[in-house]
Amino acid sequence: MRTWCVVLVVVWLGGCASAMKRDGQCLASLAPEFVNAHEELASLEASWRAALRRRDAELGSLPPLFAAKPDRSVSPLDPLPPESDLAARQEQARRAEGRAYAELMDAKVRHRPTLEWYGKVYERFRTRLDEEQILSEAGPGVIFYPIVHWNVHSVIWDGTDPDAESDPVTRYCADRLSEPAASAARPAGQAE
Repeated sequence: MRTWCVVLVVVWLGGCASAMKRDGQCLASLAPEFVNAHEELASLEASWRAALRRRDAELGSLPPLFAAKPDRSVSPLDPLPPESDLAARQEQARRAEGRAYAELMDAKVRHRPTLEWYGKVYERFRTRLDEEQILSEAGPGVIFYPIVHWNVHSVIWDGTDPDAESDPVTRYCADRLSEPAASAARPAGQAE
């Protein structure tokens, strides 16, 4: 009986460690894309906000008639400045802001899958770490480990099996981690 329990503990620990390792590798493979996506989105948002400030400044600017220089007064007899220049600058500022906003929205749509999967894989990895922490602190002895593991596992994962083939995060990570191996096995220049 004792040998059987030790074998069960070794198998379960090995399974947990390999699942955590797989999730950790998946998270690590997503990290550069996640960081690049965040940097690009931050840069595009800063560009959009700058274009927004320029647009607001142009729309809020006074026509040249009322924006007199301190050394020169404006007289009602002065010729009116062409309003088309102001209107053209305002329109150009509106279009620049619109382009910057469109670029930002395109990038958000393009990077949404990466950001969502990173969040899901991060939560999975974090939950596995929490599970391991709880199990390492339980300490009721080797003989009760399978029971404690099953109870903790069923509570943390809310009755779902995170290691099932049908689990979306498990499938995503398995596919993602098999991509480099598949591309390394193909000769150069050969497409799928």
